[in-house]
Amino acid sequence: MQLLFRENLARVCKFQTNHGEIETPTVMPVINPNLNFLTERELRELGAQAVITNSYIIKRTESLSEYAMKYGVHKLINFNGPIMTDSGTFQSYVYGDIEYNNREIVDFQRKIGSDIITILDIFSKPEDNYNTSKMAVEETYKRLKEINIGKDLIAGPIQGSIYPDLRQFSAELMSEAPYLPIGGVVPLLESYRYKDLVNVIINSKLHSDFSRPVHLFGGGHPMFFAMSILLGVDIFDSASYIKYAKDNRILYQEGTRSLKDIRDFPEWSPIYGKYKPDELLREKEGVRIKELSKHNLKAIFMEINEIKERIYENTLYQYVHERAHSHPSLYKAYIEIMNNGDILPYQSLSSKSPFFFYDEISFKNPWIQRIISFTINLIKNNKRTILLTKKQWKPGMNILDSVKKLYESINGNILVPWNGIYIPIELENTYPVGQMVSSDIISRSYKENYIDKLKSVNSEVEFYNDDINYKDKIRDFDHEKIKKISCFQFGTQELFSDNDKIIKSKATGHIRNIMGENNLIATMRNDGFFTLGIEGGKILKNLKKYPELRIVVPGESGEYNAKGYNVFFKFVEDFDENIISGNDVLVVDPDDNLYAVGKATVSGRELKYYNDGVAVKVHVGIK
Repeated sequence: MQLLFRENLARVCKFQTNHGEIETPTVMPVINPNLNFLTERELRELGAQAVITNSYIIKRTESLSEYAMKYGVHKLINFNGPIMTDSGTFQSYVYGDIEYNNREIVDFQRKIGSDIITILDIFSKPEDNYNTSKMAVEETYKRLKEINIGKDLIAGPIQGSIYPDLRQFSAELMSEAPYLPIGGVVPLLESYRYKDLVNVIINSKLHSDFSRPVHLFGGGHPMFFAMSILLGVDIFDSASYIKYAKDNRILYQEGTRSLKDIRDFPEWSPIYGKYKPDELLREKEGVRIKELSKHNLKAIFMEINEIKERIYENTLYQYVHERAHSHPSLYKAYIEIMNNGDILPYQSLSSKSPFFFYDEISFKNPWIQRIISFTINLIKNNKRTILLTKKQWKPGMNILDSVKKLYESINGNILVPWNGIYIPIELENTYPVGQMVSSDIISRSYKENYIDKLKSVNSEVEFYNDDINYKDKIRDFDHEKIKKISCFQFGTQELFSDNDKIIKSKATGHIRNIMGENNLIATMRNDGFFTLGIEGGKILKNLKKYPELRIVVPGESGEYNAKGYNVFFKFVEDFDENIISGNDVLVVDPDDNLYAVGKATVSGRELKYYNDGVAVKVHVGIK
């Protein structure tokens, strides 16, 4: 997988098959080998890059099998792009045992020229007990091992029912396969058990190889796409577009409607202007099914394209929040995601888009959780901590002279009110503090509980009052500010000293550059964080133990990076697993010689998986 863009676990990637490239996220329309309503041209015009068909149906149908063996599956279904073939697992789940074994069905898929070949896994149902589900996981892995993967794109489904440890176990085992479907989820989708489903996806994704495409088998309804993709799903397959068409139902991004219950088609629909709903109801069945199928696929790929744009903009989180309100079961699943701390390490340092605060659920967002955690740890030192009120401070407001004098005369903490919580005043410009649009819908009890939490870790917490006497100046606000931001970003305040020169923008008065004796240490970006210069890289290297904040490359690659060129995944030999995506890192060799500083494109937990693409966007090389 070549990584193009990401937001948290969501990503836009490319990978290669024998019949062309696939860009994810995407949907593979399910093609019935007995009856294909749409031509390749129509499928591609609607957005399809690849399709999926069933090798079991082909193999057990003599005429189809003979044709596919002679001319190939691409000729059989008249699609010259990437084709994935399923193995018959779902038919086995629905109808009982099938007449072919795993080796036979995999061998058949190879012979008919499938681009993505699926093993015959064991379907785990949500109601299966633990031991039955575990046996299915172990047998599925056994079947993966009994075939020679070679250079084929073999799909090894992750099973394990609704048991988190089994999904984790299965994901670790099946990561030997180059393509990873998450199986056994159709019953959860059909019964709207989205809360269970998001846990299945999280436990499958976080314990699998991130360089593999992740496919949600049967997850073909657009209302669940955004939430799935946020959790790392890359590919879906959809038979719903034609099933709904046969039932005279039409898809929209937020749900389905009956053809007889609508007045007209939306303007984006390929049917708009061609038919009225009542006219299409009177059409021949074949015509009606084809037209409705085209509409349904259009709805599917419109949602996929919107999600891709959201990932590029870094606004998928807020889009998922919007989508979650389309159904109570989706909203319950969204709350489950927000309460899951396991995805926090994958969140980037900041975003190029403002953060939308909707309600108290937004406090669960990893960006806000990082600030809350930092604040709690900061005041645990039991130094005097003063809480300002909205009269003294609000985001974007110039600090009052009285507050600045107070700050510079005490060796303590000053926290300012921000959206119902209190944060260090030094973080006034860091993302998302100065880049947030808020509804201000926060209950009084939440605010009070947060203050009680602060007081529970520091008995010296008090509110600001006008009677406080200002003493002599013992520290400088600007220097303390850059130190605190450095502590938040890099885990150390010692990147900067009181002797460093702070250069501000003449237009805005905001801090821009921090200079050492002769060299640039760092530049403050618009998101309030720092971009390191080489001097800053040297200082950090001496402050942080190897391999903290480092990405290690061999000497040859390092010489290339020292000239300012990017670091590619394939050259990474070691790294700090705690690296945050979007944060600045040091590029060094195994002897800890510094070559460059730059921005990590993924988190440390992902670095070990990718082999294709840029790992560090280098700002400046040492040469």
